[in-house]
Amino acid sequence: MKLLDVFKKQIADMGMLKRVWLTTFNLDISFVETWVLPAVLGMDPPVSRMDYEGLQRALNESGIDFRIYCDPRMIAKEKPKRTSIAVYPVSVRKLAQSEESYLDKERGLFHPKVFYLEDHYRKIIVGAGSANLTLSGWGRNQETVDFRCVASNAQYQQVKRFFTTIDNSLNDEEFFPTRRKFLGDDPDWSFIHSLAGCTLLDALKNGGEIHTLSVWSPYLAEDLAGFIDNIGHEMLVELVPDLVEGRYIRTRWSDSIQAMITNKKLTVYRSPVPKDDRALMTHAKLWLAKSITGTQLAVGSWNFTNPGCSSLPEANWNVEAGIVHAVSRNTTICGKEWDDVNEENFASESLLEEEALEPDELLPFDLTVIFDWTRCEYQISGQWFGGKPVSGYQLILPGINGANELVWKATGIGLKSPRQLAVLKSNAVLDNPFYTLRRIGITDWQGMIVESGIEHRRALSFKSLDDLLNSYLNSADPALSDRLMLRCAGAQDEEQSEGMAQVMNLDATSYFRLFQAIQQRRNWLADADDGTQLYRRLFSEPGCLQELAEIARERISQPTQPVFNWFLAQEVNTLAALARKRVKSIRHKQGAEAISVAVHLWESLQVAIPPLTSDAASLRYLAAIRKDCSYGE
Repeated sequence: MKLLDVFKKQIADMGMLKRVWLTTFNLDISFVETWVLPAVLGMDPPVSRMDYEGLQRALNESGIDFRIYCDPRMIAKEKPKRTSIAVYPVSVRKLAQSEESYLDKERGLFHPKVFYLEDHYRKIIVGAGSANLTLSGWGRNQETVDFRCVASNAQYQQVKRFFTTIDNSLNDEEFFPTRRKFLGDDPDWSFIHSLAGCTLLDALKNGGEIHTLSVWSPYLAEDLAGFIDNIGHEMLVELVPDLVEGRYIRTRWSDSIQAMITNKKLTVYRSPVPKDDRALMTHAKLWLAKSITGTQLAVGSWNFTNPGCSSLPEANWNVEAGIVHAVSRNTTICGKEWDDVNEENFASESLLEEEALEPDELLPFDLTVIFDWTRCEYQISGQWFGGKPVSGYQLILPGINGANELVWKATGIGLKSPRQLAVLKSNAVLDNPFYTLRRIGITDWQGMIVESGIEHRRALSFKSLDDLLNSYLNSADPALSDRLMLRCAGAQDEEQSEGMAQVMNLDATSYFRLFQAIQQRRNWLADADDGTQLYRRLFSEPGCLQELAEIARERISQPTQPVFNWFLAQEVNTLAALARKRVKSIRHKQGAEAISVAVHLWESLQVAIPPLTSDAASLRYLAAIRKDCSYGE
């Protein structure tokens, strides 16, 4: 994959990475996790599910802000998502709400393919082109991508405007502070997009009128002749198309096209670059414009269509982006002229119908579902578009029993309820990071859950109670233990299933080891004064108190070892009680921001004490134990 090698080269030329933001139309999240994320982290591609957890841990430790923006209809939902990298669907109709916007409110696509790389030394690399975040985009198609180092405030502001428009949470000074110096040495390129400022055609004209326009584009306007007349009546167009089935130009023939070819207003060319036999298609989009003021080359996501060029004063634009810069007047992107082009070289109606892009239909509202790993709860927000909100839509979420009815405010801006939903079985989110919207009479619609607080993502657990207690008895990092397994059910192979069986079989765990290990953890809790570390010990790292409580509840549900289970439950509850005291103390001394625990998480640390049936003497003995050990206090 040549693009992967080029991407790695860009990263190698930078310092320690701070941000990696990527935009795409089509998204194959599995491809990103397998190839792109390892390239960012300098690691080998993962093989096993545990390798993906290693990537997630490395990403957390790196502090890199890694995020993806995409069209919500074009996420490959059949592909597994094994990490918690942030994926943000972009709503074009929300961006199109402004009266001045030319974006298509109903059919507009979020189509840019942009790379934003920033290191801790203020170096910024921006890339743009035609390659989606898919295996085809990076390895099977002919694509074009251009990378440039930001060298001027004008370039910086163009990039800033793009990202802060698609994500208004980036407006904070933290993300795009005022800067007076830039590390690039080429101030003569521009980042052009359809969200503000200069359009593609404006940038290509560069103050003059275009007399010759050469274009590579796989997708062409339905009325090709009409489109050419609209973008420049006196302009000569040189077209290098991708061919469907290696034979047909991807648009319909017309007498107007014949007239343009006859008058030399339109000339069709072969590609100057030989196509690899293994390549699926030439997906590259190149625009080369020659005018009296010079020659400009555009590399980006712009197809040779009305919505794709996003330049004409009609409200039907997509969101597109790319890089435009001056090149030599001798530059050409055309190969050999295609002689005798005629109707037989253009696609039939049936072939065009087969080739037509058919994104999933949008629902009448946008919905954002965030799962916060720190609080183990869903945060739900939305906005209704097009008319008065109606009822009947149900939201189905991993880890939540049953469906939740979406109840909208009368204005459609926001939901009445629910806003937050607590989750007790967070491993369900690991299994399936998608939500489902259901309404009787329509097809279910799926969307991707945005994950936040990923530093507290609990993906690993110990294979047995004995392994967990051993982790309390040593000072090693529990995440590095070789006695861990994945919590997600979908990742459990035969070995992990055996590990689960070990959780149930606790004959090897002695009373002495239980009391010794719990006392070690009790000693640590008594001295804990770091809120972040304490939170991990309680709720997120392997062997955390929440995991111990889950194991205890699972044991108690079995009929074996009732006395041991009684002591186990009591010991867990004493740790939970001590944890509450430590959290209260830290908040009192360091402030509420030092550590905060949701109410339902405290409940997850409690274990119901199993009843014991015995004679009077034994019961008196148990009462004495409760008093001496402070059980129940």
